[in-house]
Amino acid sequence: MSLETVIVAIILERLALPIESIRSDTPLFASADGGLELDSLASLDILAGLSDRFDLPFDDIEAKDFQTVSTLAQYLRASGIKDEDANCRSC
Repeated sequence: MSLETVIVAIILERLALPIESIRSDTPLFASADGGLELDSLASLDILAGLSDRFDLPFDDIEAKDFQTVSTLAQYLRASGIKDEDANCRSC
């Protein structure tokens, strides 16, 4: 399982969105081009889910890291999280 897959699953679960609403390149905040138009509370909810899943603080995340699922995955990889770490631990 890839980091992108886990991130999408967390977003879908936390925000109760239909699966077809998000891809790895879907803008999370922008409303143009089919973006999700997340607000600050939704972004905090997603970060909480990611923090719980990967046991990683997000104190230093910047807006550029939170643009799409792909940029979040890049941020996680840069923080030392590997795709192998995305494998389900308690399914």
